[in-house]
Amino acid sequence: MITDTKDLSLHPGGTELTKNVFRTAMTSTESFRDKKVTLMTEKRRMPEEKPLKILDAGCGIGTSLAALKEEFGIEAFGIDSSKGSIEKAKELHPDISFAYCDASYLPYNEEYFDGILSECMLTLLPDPKDAICEWKRVLKTGGFMIISGLCERDTKDLDYAFRSSLPYDAKTSVICKNGLIDKEALRSYAQYLGLVSVYEKDCREELISYMADTIMDYGSLEERIKKEQEATGSSVLDCSVKYDPKKISYIAMIFKKS
Repeated sequence: MITDTKDLSLHPGGTELTKNVFRTAMTSTESFRDKKVTLMTEKRRMPEEKPLKILDAGCGIGTSLAALKEEFGIEAFGIDSSKGSIEKAKELHPDISFAYCDASYLPYNEEYFDGILSECMLTLLPDPKDAICEWKRVLKTGGFMIISGLCERDTKDLDYAFRSSLPYDAKTSVICKNGLIDKEALRSYAQYLGLVSVYEKDCREELISYMADTIMDYGSLEERIKKEQEATGSSVLDCSVKYDPKKISYIAMIFKKS
């Protein structure tokens, strides 16, 4: 049973990585550069400033949203297809709006959110493309979308702004394979939808730390998945996939809706 209430996030890097990538998303997206809200906490917010509406698609028990709300004063929304996770999230964070629904069919109007966050969920979806299309629908023009997850290891340094040249067929390429994000396919499909890639960061160090903690605390990856599912109703890993730590990494990608 997970008992650490300080950081119940299930993904590599925890809430610190979430906050760092979120901050980068705001400072890397022109629409938000001049807004004082970008680097302010809720306590320092000016009364006339409206909080950013942020959706966490695959929010689990709401850990990332709670951290972002505390740090940046966002208006937080979360959705998840796990009824148990949503019930737990509502219990832990009554000041956040949660909904039990499919990531590909959201109960929100078009261009409703300033930003969308999805951590370690894309590879668990039956059709990631449908979900991304839906996220784009509810995202405001100029808003940002953060997608993170496991991917194939890449020796190239990805900690820089990346512009895709559509090396894949955006319509037919498969975004996720064997529990891993295909970065090239995701860039290609995002650009096809009008989502511009503005930043990427390879987070292999965070993944290595995550794996080390897994061995120390649980003994194996399979046992961690089991315990997380028992405690929160969900897990960020696909238990049907055998991951080779030497061949995988963890990527955080930021897109802007043009």
